[in-house]
Amino acid sequence: MKNDIIKFIPMGGQAEMGKSMYCFEINEKIFIIDAGFRFPDSDKLGVDIIIPSFTYLEERLDKVAAVIITHGHDDAMAALPYLLQSVNVPVYAPNLTADLIQLMIQRFQKQNRVKINLDLRRVKRNASIDIEGVPVEFFPVTHSIPGSVGVALWTRQGYLVYSGEFIIDFGAPEGFRCDIQKMMEIGKKGVLALLVESSSSKNPGYTSPHHKLTNKIDRYFEDSEGRIIISSYAQNVFRTKEIVELSKKYKRQIVFYGRDQFDNTNSLLRIGKQNDENIIQVKPNQLGDKKNIGKPELDQNYVILLSGSPHRIYHDICDIIDGGDELLKLREGDTFVVASPVLPGTEKIANKAHNGLYKTDAHVHLLKNKDLFSMHASEEDIKVIIQIFKPKYYIPIKGEYQHFISNQNIALEMEMPQNNIIIADNGECITFEKGELVKSREIFEIEDVMIDGIGIGDVGEKVIDDRIQLANDGVVIVGLTISRETKDIVGQTDCQSRGFVYLKDSDYVIKHIIEICEKVVSRLKEEPKTDMGEIRNAMKDQCMKYIVKETGKKPVFIGVVIEI
Repeated sequence: MKNDIIKFIPMGGQAEMGKSMYCFEINEKIFIIDAGFRFPDSDKLGVDIIIPSFTYLEERLDKVAAVIITHGHDDAMAALPYLLQSVNVPVYAPNLTADLIQLMIQRFQKQNRVKINLDLRRVKRNASIDIEGVPVEFFPVTHSIPGSVGVALWTRQGYLVYSGEFIIDFGAPEGFRCDIQKMMEIGKKGVLALLVESSSSKNPGYTSPHHKLTNKIDRYFEDSEGRIIISSYAQNVFRTKEIVELSKKYKRQIVFYGRDQFDNTNSLLRIGKQNDENIIQVKPNQLGDKKNIGKPELDQNYVILLSGSPHRIYHDICDIIDGGDELLKLREGDTFVVASPVLPGTEKIANKAHNGLYKTDAHVHLLKNKDLFSMHASEEDIKVIIQIFKPKYYIPIKGEYQHFISNQNIALEMEMPQNNIIIADNGECITFEKGELVKSREIFEIEDVMIDGIGIGDVGEKVIDDRIQLANDGVVIVGLTISRETKDIVGQTDCQSRGFVYLKDSDYVIKHIIEICEKVVSRLKEEPKTDMGEIRNAMKDQCMKYIVKETGKKPVFIGVVIEI
């Protein structure tokens, strides 16, 4: 009997890059797969990260069975500390990912002074387990961080398969290898719906070997006679491993120079020391001493790996160029390899870093996006995964809308029926009954939650608008003091501005703003019961009309009236 009621609701990751979070509801038991954040667009001034809204889950706490994390990247797991504060359920993750989750939770508790009850349950990458009566299969996939998995949830209608983030690379080293045999076993039992990532679906061919760094920088190692400094994203552990192996090949000592002690490279090194696991295999004599950096007689043979997040690494490079780094100063004979391709939102700071590097005496080599693919599924990778699982329904996930269309076209090439390809936005509820897609879709409002420092969701669009206004046109503050009894203005009215106009040339503007405010406040003498809020609003309205007419600017205006 195919009587399971199945619902699939994307909470994040659809029509956006990052913030992956997907909910599967099987007979009123909710399974959350991944819980990540994304970085804000450039117009979200002051916002650190954006996470999904958890309202839908908070209203159904009794139904939530588990959270499953597929790999140790921020876009897949870094919203977990926020989620667990309101949705306290077991978290399932492969061993290495579980280690990174523990470190993340410890750091979050210390920084935010909160207590999180983490019920962390470790699973093998190819585990078959039961969660709340639902059989769950894990299968290893190849991604840029070791220990990555895909997940398959069994229902009477067939498996719901979440591919995770993957590429097809049969030559991947231990810890990164996929398990095609396990995938084929799942496919043979019947797959109701297959969810496949889309962000690189516009790339033709396979991602491999275009993701590999070694053959692109080997000659720089061979030719260099001085230090080699190389920038690489901390979350791409596959690339870190390649850099380590090249350092060994050319008998150079490597220094892990991640300026953020909590980035993936540094975290994995600490985990390796604590657990005696060879995540990144480096013998003590192959490690350079960070204290020797800057001493030519000691660091000439070093490979300095500058790791960091996409939104931090170029700031660090600029800091090094400007001499703001205490140890690392670029000098003649250095080779600087930029193996951190420019990502959306980092173009401006990356361009500044690139130009700055070319002004130094170092030999600079830039690897562009077209030279070095990210480890996400390209066209042929996606075709292989469809061929393995042979799903009845196909759902593109993880990417912008243009990526969903290209992913859909790949599925059509694989002879998937158009009506069986489902493109969904965040909050759209996809329902299956008796093995068939229900045509109607319920829609839930899933808002972005902006994190600003330790503030969670207390930054709204109005705050962002004010910040943009401040950035563009500055602020004008007018302060008046009046007598509580007579309502006369006492003392001199003060008008201060920042980022608004050059006062030396615009003194008349400030004087007229003061005149407008004093005229508005004088109404209190005739109508002493007038609400003070109404007076402040009138000050703002009349001053802004004058300011816009006179200067064309729209600064933030703050009127202050003090009674004494």
